[in-house]
Amino acid sequence: MIEGALVLTLAAAIVKIIGAIYKIPMIAVIGADGNGYYTYAYNIYLVIYSIAVSGFPTAISRIIARYRAQKRYRDVQRVHRISVVFLLCVGLFGSILLALMARPYAEHIIHIPRAFYAIIAVAPSILFSCLMAAERGYNQGLSNMTPTALSQVVEILFKVLFGLGGSYIVKKRLMLEYSTKGTILGAVLQNGEKPEVVIGSLSAAAAIFGVTASCLFGYLFFLALRAMNHDPITRQHLMKSPAPDCDKVILREILRYAVPIAVSSVTVYLAGLIDGVMITNRLIKVFTTDAKALFASHGGLMELDGKSIADAPDEIANYLYGVYGLGTSLYNLIPSITGAFGMSSMPHVTSAFVRKDGAAVEREARSVIRMTMLIAAPAGFGLLALSAPITRFLYGGANPYSAEIAIPMVGMLGLAAIFVALSASSNSLLQSCGMIYVPVVLMAIGAVIKISVNYIFVGVPSINITAVPYGNIACYAIISILGLVILCRRQSLNVGVLGTVIKPIISGGACGVAAFGAYTLFMQVMPRKPSIGLFLGIFAGAAVYFVMLGLLRTLDRDDVLSMPGGRKIAVILEKMHLLR
Repeated sequence: MIEGALVLTLAAAIVKIIGAIYKIPMIAVIGADGNGYYTYAYNIYLVIYSIAVSGFPTAISRIIARYRAQKRYRDVQRVHRISVVFLLCVGLFGSILLALMARPYAEHIIHIPRAFYAIIAVAPSILFSCLMAAERGYNQGLSNMTPTALSQVVEILFKVLFGLGGSYIVKKRLMLEYSTKGTILGAVLQNGEKPEVVIGSLSAAAAIFGVTASCLFGYLFFLALRAMNHDPITRQHLMKSPAPDCDKVILREILRYAVPIAVSSVTVYLAGLIDGVMITNRLIKVFTTDAKALFASHGGLMELDGKSIADAPDEIANYLYGVYGLGTSLYNLIPSITGAFGMSSMPHVTSAFVRKDGAAVEREARSVIRMTMLIAAPAGFGLLALSAPITRFLYGGANPYSAEIAIPMVGMLGLAAIFVALSASSNSLLQSCGMIYVPVVLMAIGAVIKISVNYIFVGVPSINITAVPYGNIACYAIISILGLVILCRRQSLNVGVLGTVIKPIISGGACGVAAFGAYTLFMQVMPRKPSIGLFLGIFAGAAVYFVMLGLLRTLDRDDVLSMPGGRKIAVILEKMHLLR
């Protein structure tokens, strides 16, 4: 399980590092305003994606893992065939639905008409995402995480190529056209329209088209693998396998598991969509009722970034939401990496649950939670401690004033990311143990909390957009805590909260304190070298973190032995007294 998780974690790390690097020049091209259009389109895309796609890889993986444990290999192949046909139909419907929703959503729901172009650009990606979901679920159910990992790398490469390249070309050509002809795409601007806003919306559409291109090439990668006969199910397996279930039975099984998972996922994304719409409307209201307080809350930075009280309310709301979006890529980095452990554990925990092997389920659950927290805790606290230098380093060059506004939000999002990672692992374990509806209820509770917190505090002029991360913290803290309690009580498990959760949090907190202290001390000596201070802070935090892991005896020997080359690593760690 850990070896599979490490493959996915390595891929996720590569993908997110490239994604974070790619986001810097992309935002430099499209600006905070363009990032607002991008984020609005991505939010509605995620809702349709979660309905059409999110539940199926997990459901297919779980069903295939069960059939594989029973040596029913003909059923395994039939599950794959049925899932491909079914998801092809779902993907077509999802893409058409998103395209039809684009204009009414942009004009009448979020009141940001120019978000229409970005929504249209991302609509076809639903189809290719659905087809990829069938392939990923098939391979993951066979405990083969490599195709999923490689496809993620393929996706990010083409996302960068088409997204960044496309947005740059579109912006450059449109600016040239406007400067020479006074038109944009052959049209004269209407009264009150700003050329930078119009060009920003079209550049954002080109940027998000990178998502569509990446999904297409990700699916083509799986087709190439199949063409090269990379299938672990052999003729010998099929000859020894009993007759498969009929198509209706298998499709019913897929939907039985996929629908609750999809509902759970769509609850999160729908809450995010509602949250985004509500935040926009609250910001518009704050701006129209007390614009001076809103501008004053950001210490004059908005004025320095070219904004004024005379601007249109929807432009200010889009700008602030785009500034918040600067921090979300860093925030999403942590749970996207740790999510590999929950994904990799699914077939193993499912097999143990089917065999009614309680000891194996408990062992896997402890390993998943501990490995999740060992990564999430130092990363989250490190982002909290070093939010200012990290944000300035990544975004300060092209968007210095937007970056300064984003700093407090980035820090709080680092804390929220710890709970997001933990909730994802606990939900995965709940689904693996057959409690497929519990995450749905937990996500609904968390969504209500998140929306309520944001509605109340975003509407306060002196707080406005900076309140959003606190809604995330409240939401996912409740989900993760309740999820672990229910998992332990329903399955009579002892996941060892002290060793799996509390000790990593203490070590992560010490990591954050050390990182902040080292950075602060360095800046007092050499204030003109913030980049060196940032990397020194990261190094100091990492060093203290590993020392704390050893002092608290947090690392488990069995987890290390499960890694590739684990015996050699274990010997080294034992000599350093870092294993228990």
